[in-house]
Amino acid sequence: MRQIARTTLALLTLLTPLPLWAGPEAMTYEEARHLVSRTGFGAAPDEISAMVGKSYADGVAEILAAVQTTPQHPMPAWVDDWAYPTDQIWALGNTASDLFFANRWMDIATMQKWWLREMIETPSPLTEKLVLFWHDHFATNAGRHEDPQWAAHQNRLFRTHAVGNFADLAAGILEDPGMLVFLTNTENDRVAPNENLAREFLELFTLGEGRSYTEDDVVQAARALTGHTVDHFGARNYIFDPEAHDHGIKTILGDTGRHNADDLPRIVMQDPAFGPFIVERLWQTFVSNAPDPDEVSRLTDIWRAADWEMNPLLQAMFLSEAFWEAENRGTLVKSPVDLMVGSVRSLGITVPYLDDLNWALGDLGQELFFPPNVGGWPEGTDWVNDATASARATMLTYMLGYDSEPRDAAGLMMMQPQAASALATPAPKDLAIGQTLVIEASKWGEGSGSLAVTLFDVSFGSHRWRSITFGAEIQAPDEMEFSLHVSDCVPDCFTRWHQQTPDPFGWLWFHSRQIQQNTTDWMTDADRVLLSALMGHFPDIIASTTGQRAWTEGTGSGSGFSLQEAQIAAQSVASFGAETLGTPQGQLLLAAAPPAALGLGGINVSGMSADEVDRYVEEREAALNISATPRYQYQDAAAWLNAVKAGGYDSLRAQSALLALPLPTEGQRMERYSSDPEALIRHIVLSPYYQLN
Repeated sequence: MRQIARTTLALLTLLTPLPLWAGPEAMTYEEARHLVSRTGFGAAPDEISAMVGKSYADGVAEILAAVQTTPQHPMPAWVDDWAYPTDQIWALGNTASDLFFANRWMDIATMQKWWLREMIETPSPLTEKLVLFWHDHFATNAGRHEDPQWAAHQNRLFRTHAVGNFADLAAGILEDPGMLVFLTNTENDRVAPNENLAREFLELFTLGEGRSYTEDDVVQAARALTGHTVDHFGARNYIFDPEAHDHGIKTILGDTGRHNADDLPRIVMQDPAFGPFIVERLWQTFVSNAPDPDEVSRLTDIWRAADWEMNPLLQAMFLSEAFWEAENRGTLVKSPVDLMVGSVRSLGITVPYLDDLNWALGDLGQELFFPPNVGGWPEGTDWVNDATASARATMLTYMLGYDSEPRDAAGLMMMQPQAASALATPAPKDLAIGQTLVIEASKWGEGSGSLAVTLFDVSFGSHRWRSITFGAEIQAPDEMEFSLHVSDCVPDCFTRWHQQTPDPFGWLWFHSRQIQQNTTDWMTDADRVLLSALMGHFPDIIASTTGQRAWTEGTGSGSGFSLQEAQIAAQSVASFGAETLGTPQGQLLLAAAPPAALGLGGINVSGMSADEVDRYVEEREAALNISATPRYQYQDAAAWLNAVKAGGYDSLRAQSALLALPLPTEGQRMERYSSDPEALIRHIVLSPYYQLN
């Protein structure tokens, strides 16, 4: 009898993947896998083993403590470079414009691959899962604005506040240029309020559809958001335009005052109805498809008591009974990102070509930075239908066959970037300009009309600025009106004017009479010297723009200056400047701006043919690939299986590491794969149960 008992115990030990101890004070293998996979993307055997035996509280605390506000890998350098002159690049002609926007899309793809690498290699997968959650919650489609810098800055916003205070995150999204453009708040002014952002802020971002707010609350919130827009002319930042704002009294959710966007998060979050909607969405991401009303209420109370800090809410959710209940395991359908990134992390697969993974996610319906609408991506079972089920299996099969050997790069001879012209070291009074963009050249009559140029990459004295736009409306040799867009150079230029008569869009307007009559107390001596240089060098600045669109389209039609006529008009400006401000005290230095600063991919586009542009785009796309290697790697399938520390036969051990629910009994007869770990893993990964978390 004793021998039978010993044999039975030994057999049970082999067949049972669970240790004989379990519960909040010591996680089992299955519980550890559940915690790691639900709070991240997949779970490598080593990640699971590191959690086994820890208490629920210690495991959750460890995961939350690892959340990062800065990424593992820095974003591409261009993310924080000068904002590209998106709304003025047309001045350089079709070739430059086409290449510019082709590069914008390639830069967005670079950001997608950067983020995928971050998801795969991060030591804190919860960070990336939360960034993805907020990206889906505050959904913004980059195709609407085509600005990779905006997409990157929004990702940084979500990362910074991933487990921070929700009020700060909500305030940030109301000043996010990508969101303001996506939901057309740039068209929201006091004369014609636009309700898009206001409605979605109440309905999809904070309270939830039909909860507490009324249609009048939407109207009043839209009034509060009037004038909150983007400066498309300068560095494309968020600005507040007081002239477009409705400064009247508004009542929003019972709170009355002269509200603007700064007040909206506070007003919404003090409403008794705020909280449950966000908690429910988090519940559906981390716990189950059906939020428990009592638990939602309890968690909302915890969140409110924590003054809407995310960390206490997440901790309470991850330590709730519902999070750990066995019946809630295997109930969440993996999104494409969960499925593909989770597979890479779980199996320790090096992805040599993130282009492939990025393409796969787009094919499966979850292209990063491109949620389909303001409601975000599908959820739950909506991810799976006949078409996507087949596509998922195809993508997984392809991923399991990744070859880490580099592709044949023969023939990929990247066009060498052309260096910018060498720029002499400017003297203190020299005006150095990297690129001039002619944005207006309207002829009114003989020698009269309007000329305006944006000077990009400007150096003067000890200062260097992104841009200055200078324009002149010439009515007569001594009758002119000038305009300066100086938001990029303030506070180093025209500071006194900016303090006396601030313009939210950074425009300074003045008439020639003001200079003649010396009524320009808003100018400092340094400003006079700068203005003298702009006026005095104006003819040569115009002469440097040969071939730009202003001169190649519409010339001679009577509506626009020719280049020669524009130079004559510019000479009037120079003569006026010499008479009133003096001649420039330094030289004009012209050179091509660093192409990367213009967002033109590191090449000089002057004279490029359409075929050369196409070839450049193809070769740059090929050269922009990056790879990703997960934190835990395994030499082969056998090594992966050996790293699984669960008990039982190989088939059961592999399931414990890869599945939230074991395969049905009829599917457990897999010991025929025991001599082929790769076939065993493939069989499990391609089973429908692998789609569940």
